Formats: sequence, C-alpha cells, structure tokens
Amino acid sequence: MTGAMTAPVCLCAERSPMQYVRSHGPLRFSSSSIAYILKGVPLFLLLAWATKAFTPDLAAKSALLARDLELRLEIVSTSRSLFKQLVLPFITGMCLLWIIQARKHMNSFLSILIPMMIFGGFLLVSVVWSDHPDDTLRRAIRQVILFAAVAGVVVVGRSQDRFVNHLQFFSVSLLIYEMLFLLIPHISFDIYGNFTGLHPAKNEFGGVAGAFLLIAVCVYRYYAETPKEKKIALLCVLGWAGLLIISGSKTPMGFVVLLIPLVFMSIHLLRLASITVIVIWLFILVIIPMFLIGVGEAPIDFYRSILPEEALTGRTGIWFHLLSDIQKNVMWGTGYGAYWGVGAIPEALDIKWSYYQFLQTAHSGFIDLVLSIGLIPTVFWMLGLWMFLTFTRNSADPISIAMIAYAMLHNCLETSFAHGVHFVWVLMLLGMMNILYTHAHKPSFRRGFNETSIPGRDPVADSNAYAGAVRNG
Repeated sequence: MTGAMTAPVCLCAERSPMQYVRSHGPLRFSSSSIAYILKGVPLFLLLAWATKAFTPDLAAKSALLARDLELRLEIVSTSRSLFKQLVLPFITGMCLLWIIQARKHMNSFLSILIPMMIFGGFLLVSVVWSDHPDDTLRRAIRQVILFAAVAGVVVVGRSQDRFVNHLQFFSVSLLIYEMLFLLIPHISFDIYGNFTGLHPAKNEFGGVAGAFLLIAVCVYRYYAETPKEKKIALLCVLGWAGLLIISGSKTPMGFVVLLIPLVFMSIHLLRLASITVIVIWLFILVIIPMFLIGVGEAPIDFYRSILPEEALTGRTGIWFHLLSDIQKNVMWGTGYGAYWGVGAIPEALDIKWSYYQFLQTAHSGFIDLVLSIGLIPTVFWMLGLWMFLTFTRNSADPISIAMIAYAMLHNCLETSFAHGVHFVWVLMLLGMMNILYTHAHKPSFRRGFNETSIPGRDPVADSNAYAGAVRNG
C-alpha cells in the first residue's frame, strides 16, 4: 500500500480505481476536482438566472417619471428573449440526463418531485376556468419545469457539503458582482438614493441581499470550520449587510433582524417561525372569516376597522382594492398567471393617475395565491408546507430550513410564491428539495416521523451536534 502511494501514477491495468489521473496542463486539476466543479454548474446557472445576473438592469433609474400616465398603457404579456426561454429547459435536460445515467438515483429524484406534483397539478388544472388559459398554461408549464430543474440541481450535487459549498461560492461571486455596480452609481441607485445593484428596484435587490445575508450567517454559525472559512463567511455577512442597509429596503431588513437570532439559538426555532407564519395566515384567510360570517359580520368590514388602508406602507390598501376581484371566484381564483401581466389593467385597479396601475403583484404571496388559484388550493398548499415542516423536524439542515423560513416571512409582505422564477421562490424550493434528497435516505429521517422531543433537551446543543454530523457526512 505504501508503494502504491509513493509510486508515480501509471496507466497500467493494476492501477487502483481510487487514484485519479491529473492533467498535465497549467491548472493541474484532478478529475475529482473537475467533477466537483461541474456538479455546481447547474446550480450556478439556476441562481444566476433567478438573480438576473444574466440580464442586469443597465438603464438609469427614473422610477415612474419616464412613464406617461395619460396613455394608461395596457399591461400586456411580453415575450422573453430566446436565451431566457431556453435556460430552464436546458438545465432540466442536463439534470435529467445526469439522473438517467446514474439510475440508482432515479427513485430519489421521483420522491423529490412528489410534494411539488400536487401543487403543480393545481396550477395546470386552473387552465379550465382561467380568464386567460393560454397564459395560464404557459406559466404553469414553466413552474413544472422549474420544479424539475431545481430537483435535478439538487440531485446532481448529491451531497449536503457540495450544496453548501456551491451556494457559498455563488454568494461570494454575486457579492463581488453587485459591488461592482457601486462604481456606476447612475444606474445602480434609484432617484431616491437607494442602492439597487443589478436589479431594477430596491425591493427586488433587498430580497436577494437579505437571503444571502442569512445564508452567510448560517455558514458562519454551522458549517465554517477553518479560520479561512470563518473569515470568508464573515466577509459575506458584512458585505451583504452593508449593501442591504444602503438599499433602504426595510422589509428584508426586518426579516433578517428577526431570523438571525433564531439562527444562532436553534434551527428548531427557525422551523417554528415558518409554522407560525402558516398558522397566522390560516387564521387570516379561513378561521377568522368563517367565525365572522357565522355571527353575521362581513370579514372585510372587520379588517378595515383594524387595518387602515395606509397601514403596512400602503399594502392593506392594495389588498382592499383586490378584494372585489377575489370575491368573483374566491374558491378557485381567476386561474394561475391570469391576473397580473395579462390584458388590460384589472378593473379593481383601473384608477387614473394612480400608482396602482403599475402593480405586478399584490405584495403578499398568500393574497396572490388566493387571487390566482383560489382559497381551497392555497389552504392545501399551506397545510402541505405545515406537514413537510413537521415530518422533517429531525432532519432539516440549518441552511435549508433558514431559506424556507426567510421565504415564508418574505411572502407575508412581498410576492414570490409561484411567481415566475422569483429568486426567493427558487430558494425555498431548493431548501425543501435539498432536505428531501440529502436526508430522506437516512434511517434517522424515517424514524424521525414518530419521534417526539425530549423534555429538558438543549436545542442549541442539538443544532451543534447535527451540524457536526452534516459536516462529517
């Protein structure tokens, strides 16, 4: 064995299969290193597209000043470039070919898709009653392809360590990319002095910066081992925090401030935060309205009495305006993707000289789901998330559960749930599918369904023990 380790690598038949042939070029990467890098390419492509790194906004920020309100332009569906249309199918095809080649991973791949199939089925079936069935079909198919692409990206990585390393490397790359826009302030700041980076608006950049700030904190807390890894993670924390502050995006700031203490205390508290969001919205959308209807009171009058239209920076006013369209088909909605960005300005928002004309979302992922696919599918989706978080309580890794918790909070006051290829939506799918793929085969995962928490157990110690187990495979 000692001789085999010291002898030069040869091409003879007796060579151990564990030895790798190194290239003789200037890089001299081993074949294992090249394979490691290639397995991160699908994740890089997906995240680069979701964060709009391929198509940065290079126009000077002029807000609404460049728009002619007198024309009252119709909000119509615009065709995307051929390149952007082909990115997801390309990623999906590449991942499927990889999975087919490694047939032993096929069952895991299919098991990952099951939780998404039901939700994707709701989106596709809504074509039947959609006001714009062609748009619904096209956008629903894109979501199904997105589910497959995210699942494939996770399967190609094949391990928790690779997933975290590739995610952290992309975070560093994107941070440098965003900071370069500080050198061209006329296109990276809006007219109010808020930093937008390569994105068209501060809230869009804030959602990305807040997510990567939380990811960097998770890496520093649970995954970084060496001093070098700690320093890189800390630089990411400081860099993303600085950009988030100068962006002036208050909503992501609040989410991150709320979640970072939970990251340091326990991943179980992160999961509890996600479940709390689900419970609150179930009360808002179902339980409270049912009680009010039972006692003969209109739910909208009750909410108007406790939430003035200027509350939550004007979001409640948007929700009240949308109510008339929601009530047209509260159970099944207008059809997925058949409300925003199609046809003329929706009737409820047809107000001359109003910023409502330029909305593209309800600024709440839960409200948008009710508006597009109805109350019944929305409730099933939230209950499905609740079951997922409950079943995986003993197997969820810190970084994945943090991404899910961030997405749940983000969708309270912004919209990303099933909203095209929104970065926060992609992040949530990555977290869910990473949990399923990297942990579903472990015996502790299956036993965890029926396990109960032990009284007096230290959740921080549990988190540290789990993080060590993750790093050690």
